[in-house]
Amino acid sequence: MIRRVVIALIVTAFPFPLHARERTRQEQIASLFALIDRADEMVVYSEGFKREFVVYRSAKRADFESLKHAITLKRKGGPFLCACVDGPEIALLKNKKEIASVWNHEGTAIGSSVWKGDWGADDADRWLSWFDARGMTSARAFFKLVHAESRKAEADEQRWLRAMPLGLKPLWPNALKQYNPPTNFPDLKPLNAVLVKQFPDTNERIRALMAWFGSGAGPWSGFPGYEEIAAKLLTQHPTTQLIGAVENRKLSEEELEGAARILASWTPAQGPAVPAELRTVVPAGLRKILLDHCLKSSDQDKVERAKKAFAF
Repeated sequence: MIRRVVIALIVTAFPFPLHARERTRQEQIASLFALIDRADEMVVYSEGFKREFVVYRSAKRADFESLKHAITLKRKGGPFLCACVDGPEIALLKNKKEIASVWNHEGTAIGSSVWKGDWGADDADRWLSWFDARGMTSARAFFKLVHAESRKAEADEQRWLRAMPLGLKPLWPNALKQYNPPTNFPDLKPLNAVLVKQFPDTNERIRALMAWFGSGAGPWSGFPGYEEIAAKLLTQHPTTQLIGAVENRKLSEEELEGAARILASWTPAQGPAVPAELRTVVPAGLRKILLDHCLKSSDQDKVERAKKAFAF
């Protein structure tokens, strides 16, 4: 599998007018193709950061011609800069001296020393097929993984939006604009105002927030940042109030998840800061219900956190 270390993400679209961008694209491709024609050897590395492993080497002209055929660039696709470790990376050599390089950026873009960064691939399948045909199938495997993660993230966000208390939905876009951790969080006052209007009863309001908080992507650690806004709204309430809202009630799966998640967090509400201390705060019956819920999960991190917080 391609190693991918994200140091930072800086995307810069260079402000060329459209006609100038098109000329630049054509000129860049022509420049790269001229260097490919000059090259007499290619060395392909598993990734471009350290170039530790050579995964393919060739001096066949057919490989060079196929490489040119595989490279297509979108008219509005770049160039852009991404401080990521990409791969495979193709070094083009002439008389054992490197004259240019071309690399794969997650299957969706093509990087090159010629255009100083990455450029969106107009035909990603054609680009990845060049690697497939030479046994470097990890490039496509990583492309599929990234797209699967993207589809899951979209589904997670849609589920989150559906579970959101109705009154918050008009305010959500602005809340997201204000959210820039670790220093900037949305102003909770307008959010609280609509919540109080929609749920005048405090316990009902807490359960609605718990159901929302329990409809996230799944992990309790490494979750989408926007889920923290629901946590902030919940942790305005003392821990005893959170417990009172769910104790001795039949809860939905989402309410159970949200209750377990907020009460087992490392910094829950205005109460105990260490999960183990919850054993002296959360009633035994509720601890058992929350623990049983969490033990059904295949997420080992969640299970371990729940055990620390709720186990007897």
